[in-house]
Amino acid sequence: MVRTYIWSVLIVGFLFFSLSSTFYELKRSGDLQPDRQFELVHNFPTDYNFYLSRIREGLEGNWTSVERYTSESHSGSFIHEMYILMGHVGTWVRVPWHRAGDIYHVARVVLSFTLLALIAEFCKESLGGKRYWGVLGFMLAVTASSWSKLVYVDGVARFGGYMPWWSVMDSLQRITFIPHLLAGQALIVFLIMTLATNKLLRSGNSIFLGILAFVLGLVFPPGLLFVYCVMGVYALFQGKGMWKLVTPYILVFLISVPSLVYLGLMTQVYPWKRLVEVDTIRPLPFDYIEYAKAIGPMGPIGLIGLIWALFRKEKAMYPVVAWVISWISLLFVFKFVPAQSPLRFSEMIPHIPLGILSAYLCYQIGHLGRLSYLSSLMKTMPMVLIAFGLFHMYSSFLWQKDFIDHKIRATTPLVPTGSYVMYPLKDFIAAIVFIQDSTLRDAIILSESTAGNYIPVYSGNRVYLGHDNTVRFESKKEEAKQFFSGIMSVSQAKVWLNEKGISRVYYGPQEQEDAGFKDLSTKYPFLINRYTNPHVTVYSME
Repeated sequence: MVRTYIWSVLIVGFLFFSLSSTFYELKRSGDLQPDRQFELVHNFPTDYNFYLSRIREGLEGNWTSVERYTSESHSGSFIHEMYILMGHVGTWVRVPWHRAGDIYHVARVVLSFTLLALIAEFCKESLGGKRYWGVLGFMLAVTASSWSKLVYVDGVARFGGYMPWWSVMDSLQRITFIPHLLAGQALIVFLIMTLATNKLLRSGNSIFLGILAFVLGLVFPPGLLFVYCVMGVYALFQGKGMWKLVTPYILVFLISVPSLVYLGLMTQVYPWKRLVEVDTIRPLPFDYIEYAKAIGPMGPIGLIGLIWALFRKEKAMYPVVAWVISWISLLFVFKFVPAQSPLRFSEMIPHIPLGILSAYLCYQIGHLGRLSYLSSLMKTMPMVLIAFGLFHMYSSFLWQKDFIDHKIRATTPLVPTGSYVMYPLKDFIAAIVFIQDSTLRDAIILSESTAGNYIPVYSGNRVYLGHDNTVRFESKKEEAKQFFSGIMSVSQAKVWLNEKGISRVYYGPQEQEDAGFKDLSTKYPFLINRYTNPHVTVYSME
């Protein structure tokens, strides 16, 4: 009975363990400061609101995404289409617009379960049906953690690690991470697992896998490049047998590559070009030594397992060997490609093949009878590594719990900027909801960056300034600051607002901080007060 249900218990157990901080935050949602509104932010508010804005577009009936974080008129695209479709699913089950977050979090749960189930199946297939070692491979892959820094918080020991600012390196958070990343990773596992079997050669399977690869290209473009690389490396390992893979691999490539061509064409024009510009203007930091430390003990052990598998010509290990070689290769190749940080290829879930290779190494050496001491060590090493990883995951929960506790107590600043994370003011949200009820969806709203990040979610309007995806974000931020600080003359301000097509001016705590005065109409008399609460005023022009 235990053997029958072990996989289900492990998958559901890790899923709920990863959601433990979410459950804790929901439990404490009634403890907020009285002027604050609860929101179940996942990861970081700017990214979270960005994805919710896409879901809202789907809830409103759009089939293509329009960038509401910029004011320039433009046509829709299929970039971020997954979130648009999630919104349509929400419409089908009658989710109201203000519950877009529910759709997001349900998607996290469903896709996490799917990914864990595929990892389990991959481990079983890679380790030849050896139930015990398949389970250990799964556990090693899921719990793989950074090398540790032991710290004490209020006298209690917990682990810290390397690259904690990059959530995909956290073994607990990555299990139920961002929906499109989970979907992309699930497709990566399935494609690698299937492209390396004889099932690929059956009629029609190549077309089906090509369609899945096309979807991967739309959902997570770096993932498709990665799969291409794995296909190439795996084919080379087949020697003369590679020729039987040529036709199906070419078919998969031809069906899927249009997704990358489409992305390349769309990112040549604004606002979608901004997606590429941001990586060039503010490249994601990447240090190879720190990253090697963040991979943790599974890195060197898995690489030894890779060498062992190549030495023994273990064909069952070739898919995971190709996975690791492709991951390492792309990490270094994209050091020289400014449009894409190598950090993106840390999202190719290398802990899966490294965990499998580590289990394989321990199994192989553990069954060498003439090395009894080493064999015993190899049989116990996986349990030590898993215990090490589980304590890392528990420490991660404690760090997340501390973060939630601090956020619940936080009262200043009134509106968070930069790295501050706080629950929003009720008045802050109420003013945005007023904008929703009193304007058309294509009306452009002027605010500072924090309100600009929330407006597309809570009102569905376009903003002049909001997210990094705002075209000319840097110059627009300076223009907005000049307007709110009163540097512009009355005539200059009126002409500027008209030229930009701005319909409403949101004047809240961050905007008032720029200005230094409470009533913006004292500086610009042509502004008409449309709504006021203790913290926010919404203006329109005469």
